[in-house]
Amino acid sequence: MKLIEAVNANLAAQEMSQQRLPYGLALAVVKVKRATADETDFFLREERALVEEYAETDENGNIRMTGNGRFALRGSAQEYEKKRKALANTETKIDFTPIEVTAPAEIKPALIEALDGFLVFREEGAE
Repeated sequence: MKLIEAVNANLAAQEMSQQRLPYGLALAVVKVKRATADETDFFLREERALVEEYAETDENGNIRMTGNGRFALRGSAQEYEKKRKALANTETKIDFTPIEVTAPAEIKPALIEALDGFLVFREEGAE
């Protein structure tokens, strides 16, 4: 599994954990969140280090943000993107057995995709 897949699963679990869910699904979401927490923390620390290395700063040392919520780069954007992509594609191993759960009545396709490999959604009544 790539590091970014663990991060995306964690983010999806965080989003789902803000909703009221049936107990079985809620428990599975919590397990996914816990299983991917270390990888997410690692990714965020390393990504922050890359931002600090490549971002422009103001006179107070604060990262200069652009109008679209992104930071301004000093130096090569290609080099930053190359290093971030390498970080995202780092192979990792998570000891997690996929959990079969009843699908919620509604769910964003992006959440299904992010949780693939962690949760197996089945329609209610399906065997």
